[in-house]
Amino acid sequence: MEQNNTPNKYARYAGAGMQMLVTIVIGVYLGTWLDEKFKMQTPWFTVGCSLFFIFAGMYLFIKGLPKE
Repeated sequence: MEQNNTPNKYARYAGAGMQMLVTIVIGVYLGTWLDEKFKMQTPWFTVGCSLFFIFAGMYLFIKGLPKE
């Protein structure tokens, strides 16, 4: 008898999407906090941390994909 794993796949990808979203939000928050702490006129920390955490989130997402 064959089992249908469709709901399980949706849950896995929804979880991965939420992980990526949380990772990016943490990066933006950290960058904003650093810009305010060092009284930067240009938001370089926000830009840098955002890009770094976007790439980190994408890396974690791709690494978590099944190797089918």
